[in-house]
Amino acid sequence: MPHRYRCPLCGTDSRPYLTRPGADAHARRHRDEHHGGDHPIGERIRETAWRPTQDERTAVAVAVAVIVVAVIVRALGN
Repeated sequence: MPHRYRCPLCGTDSRPYLTRPGADAHARRHRDEHHGGDHPIGERIRETAWRPTQDERTAVAVAVAVIVVAVIVRALGN
């Protein structure tokens, strides 16, 4: 399950990370850049649902189409 870092002081959520360590690294960078390395009260990393964006869905559809065409071309060539 993906994870997001939530900073209550800034009121922001990070993008989803596939792993907890990815979200932890985002949290460290955020604290260093925006809070001098301090931990805002109430910050957290939470599990979140992941939904692909339209661009991600389009990229997967194009990749699948290319693979299907390549398989068909190869099958017809034999």
